[in-house]
Amino acid sequence: MNQSEQGRAAPPETRKSFFLNRIADSLVARLSGGRFYYGWYIVAAVFMVEITSVGFNGPFFSLFLKPMSQEFGWTRAMTTGAVTIGTLTAASIGFLMGWVLDRYGPRWMVAGAVVLMGAAYIGLSQVNSLLAFYLAYAVGRSMMQSPLGRSMLNALTSKWFVRRRAIAIAFSSLGGILGGTIMAPVAQGIINSYGWREAWAFFGLLALSIVMVPWLLLRRLPEDLGLLPDGDGRGPAGQPVSGSARSGPEAAGKAGRRQVSLFRRSRATIKESNLTLAEASREASFWLLCLMVAVNFMSTTGVTFHMVPHFTDVGIPSAVAAATVSVFTIAQAPSVFLWGFLADRLGGKRALLGVLWTFALGTLLVARAHSPLGAYLGAAVFGSALGGYMLVIDVVWADFFGRRHLGSIRGASMSFQLVGNASGSLIAAFLYDLRGNYDFAFKVIIVALLAASLLLMVIRKPQPRTA
Repeated sequence: MNQSEQGRAAPPETRKSFFLNRIADSLVARLSGGRFYYGWYIVAAVFMVEITSVGFNGPFFSLFLKPMSQEFGWTRAMTTGAVTIGTLTAASIGFLMGWVLDRYGPRWMVAGAVVLMGAAYIGLSQVNSLLAFYLAYAVGRSMMQSPLGRSMLNALTSKWFVRRRAIAIAFSSLGGILGGTIMAPVAQGIINSYGWREAWAFFGLLALSIVMVPWLLLRRLPEDLGLLPDGDGRGPAGQPVSGSARSGPEAAGKAGRRQVSLFRRSRATIKESNLTLAEASREASFWLLCLMVAVNFMSTTGVTFHMVPHFTDVGIPSAVAAATVSVFTIAQAPSVFLWGFLADRLGGKRALLGVLWTFALGTLLVARAHSPLGAYLGAAVFGSALGGYMLVIDVVWADFFGRRHLGSIRGASMSFQLVGNASGSLIAAFLYDLRGNYDFAFKVIIVALLAASLLLMVIRKPQPRTA
């Protein structure tokens, strides 16, 4: 194979065309040959990205909902419309982002999305009309939910791990949990002391400060670096065994056969199925999972986006209501590992069923909270369910359909997820405007969560197809 053919055969992210690319590739080559498996650097980069994206999460929107709507005279449905537009925008680009993740890797996609998200934060600090608010928020939320969404970032993490997938996703998810825990009181403090514009600007500067981390560290697959998932097949000093994992035993000789053999033995108890998007779309389980996810997100966003306004509406002090966002996120930290443990022991589907029931209980507690203690309890239970859901659902997707084409599969399913996400907050807002309170909205949400759990019970895992 001549030099030009080698360049064309190389994975997209290993082509060295720019000076800065050569510096980044040199850093990655050194880290991938070091003591630690490179997948954990992927986890660290995802962790940092998730910290900066929390400003577009539902609980944080609830911090800005009242001050912005009161200043401009918007109804809550009008203000929440920005969430719907941003979420539908994310749904429209989800399939493309999944294809980019599988084909070209996450490096430019994630770094570019962080830049756009940071610019959207800054733009929100300058808005003076509903249209400007919709445009800025739509850009930021679509970035947070599609290229920077948990679904896409967890799909990336899943590509680097098989046996340790649940624990790896748990650690990467801690970024969003830590960010929510720390940033909620910080954002509320900035709003109280300076105003909501300064709070949006703060998030923008935070996002732009870490843009180089994903550009430097994120890569597509362990095989692109001559590695195997979970760090299998590595020598005692941490270096990969000789022979490229993506070349196959015919090209790598005895070393390649030994590497593939180690990989197969490491998965002796795991039959990894790698379905393409076309193959997955022919499975009933794919469409049933999409429907279940849509119903669940429609339900949960109705709570997360309106939890703080509901608490203040029933007489709970605003400082306590804002603190429930921290309780909500703090509860996710231990729950991520608890639900991950249950997923390993009981299976992802059974753990997910428990998550849905916990969501329903948390919604009931939030709806009936009329004191600070009740508000904290409801936020904690609902937060523990959300922490588990964002881990377990991605374990289920990877277990059902494999890691090789997971980006495209999750990108396609994302449209269902985000349509549910977009409609949930808006439906709850309309029901509030109609009834003057959130009581009926919360009852609808509980019924929908129980319906999602019944739907999950009938879903069956596809028969394994080893790639």
